Amino acid sequence: ASALVGARRVFVAAYFSYMFIFAPHKVPAALSSIEAGLGAGWRRGGRNVVAHGHPGACVGGTSGAVRLLVDDCSSCGGSRPYIAVPYVVSRPAWLVAAEPPPGRNRSILLFFRGHLPRVSIESRSVRRTMLKALAGQPDALVEAATARPGASYEPHGDYLKKMLRATFCLSPRGDTSSSKRTYESIAAGCIPVIIADGLRLPFERWLDWTAFSVRVKEASALADPLSVLRTLRAIPAARVAAMQAALREARPHFLWHLDPSRPSAVDAILREMCDGPPS
Repeated sequence: ASALVGARRVFVAAYFSYMFIFAPHKVPAALSSIEAGLGAGWRRGGRNVVAHGHPGACVGGTSGAVRLLVDDCSSCGGSRPYIAVPYVVSRPAWLVAAEPPPGRNRSILLFFRGHLPRVSIESRSVRRTMLKALAGQPDALVEAATARPGASYEPHGDYLKKMLRATFCLSPRGDTSSSKRTYESIAAGCIPVIIADGLRLPFERWLDWTAFSVRVKEASALADPLSVLRTLRAIPAARVAAMQAALREARPHFLWHLDPSRPSAVDAILREMCDGPPS
């Protein structure tokens, strides 16, 4: 602990989301170990930072510390001011390469493929409504995956390559407000269309998300799902090109890799940690 005297932030390296889901019996021992090293007040004051990388998987004993969260849904609700972070997108290698993967023929206006949220968790019907309404639209490719036992799945790389064929990628809320596909689409150069009220996005203090994404209110999408397509069709080509350029510029801040010669999501998160959580 003496080595940490004067440190503005201390990152507590513990995989709490894993413990929440798979090993809750290990949480008390982990918290006791941290307290032994940092003192009884380690969860107060905004100095110590803990990561909860899985949506809605926060252990109660960290609620007073600064949390790194993909969203503040479910058990992560009630966090003190937290730092929003992106999901880990680190593979395949071509997706996180220094140069964006080539999208030679973005002939699809809007793409989405994903599971329907579990009825036991989902409190709104945004994804179900969008899938039903957009199915069969000529300039949209919308595919519902399945989580049934014994189901077959297309390789994840094939799914990602479909993003390379689309100009916009739909990212509606599901079990929680956040979605990994938002960050996969950024890596693939596909402009994300986010439908998730209240979701705080990473790095908003210094990245202008309006320059490279589209946000739609849940009520608007539920009332008139096809209005999403009409909105996208109405965006002038010059504006789309400008959004794609802004997306390429923002892209490095969302990639996870081990190349120290170029920026990464880790660099962006460290910047956020040094700045502290938003007030």
